[in-house]
Amino acid sequence: MTHNRRFGFANPWLLLGFEIICVLVYELLQKRGASETANLSQVWSWTGITALASPLTWLAMVIMIISLLSWLYVLRYIPLSIAFPLSRAVDVLIPLGCWIILGEHISPRRWFGIALVVIGLMLTAKPVARLEEKL
Repeated sequence: MTHNRRFGFANPWLLLGFEIICVLVYELLQKRGASETANLSQVWSWTGITALASPLTWLAMVIMIISLLSWLYVLRYIPLSIAFPLSRAVDVLIPLGCWIILGEHISPRRWFGIALVVIGLMLTAKPVARLEEKL
């Protein structure tokens, strides 16, 4: 075990998970904020700018900044070739969150795609576990 190993919130693996959760939360907040404000203005609604009238959109932006800072920290310690594929867990979590929280429909074809992403994440995570043991 090396002396540079980070524990608690300074652990880049923990912050990678935190960053993934941040992305999930801010995407759901953006969707809710955009949906709530979609019909505020006939002139501007096509731009999406009306979403700025929602506090949820502003909260999403704060969480985006927190996510970015977490991601930059993660990239200091975990190679991008490892961190990025693992961060794609959001490709599973966001559709699931939309289905569970927002009540959106997920087609069988999309469920199949989600299953493929899960398989890809499992294939990626196995070598990462070995790498973590070496770090």
